[in-house]
Amino acid sequence: MFRDHAQIRILGSKADVEKAEALLKAISDLESLPEPKARLIIQKIIEDNDLKATILFDGNSVWNSKPILRNLRRIMETGTLYNGKKPRYIPIGSMLRMPVVGECILSDYFYGFLEGHCGSIAHYNKQGWVTEYPTVEDLKAFFKKNEFRRRVLDDIPCWMTDAKRVVEEVERMLFPLQSFMKSKQNV
Repeated sequence: MFRDHAQIRILGSKADVEKAEALLKAISDLESLPEPKARLIIQKIIEDNDLKATILFDGNSVWNSKPILRNLRRIMETGTLYNGKKPRYIPIGSMLRMPVVGECILSDYFYGFLEGHCGSIAHYNKQGWVTEYPTVEDLKAFFKKNEFRRRVLDDIPCWMTDAKRVVEEVERMLFPLQSFMKSKQNV
């Protein structure tokens, strides 16, 4: 069973885990594949079957690009990562307050990906991240040069092929007419 395997772990409801487990067991030698290849195969299974379970490979989530790209389309249509209300302040303790924007459009899933794999420090919470990067232009600038001053794609380890694929898709959406992203990959 994958639940007990050292490399592959499945989390979720009993039904979601059983569905994911059955699909993964159908892949011969999945456990013996190199991690970069296995992660792409697992990602394809997740996306093709709309799996709800969280699948970890060697303790790291395998990312589903579909909810991230769906959320990015909504953000791009709106032009902001929030619903357009004027910024307000929320209290932090008794003396501090933090500026925040209106209700976030940025999903929890996309935020988790951004702060966990894209070279971003935690900005207290999702609201803080959106306050730092409130517009599509800010998001574009972040993907060109993250908080560690590197292109997001270049900041992801080579073994994390699923995350690299998600970032490549995000870049295609954010920079549809720009060839510098493609040409940098070929250098």
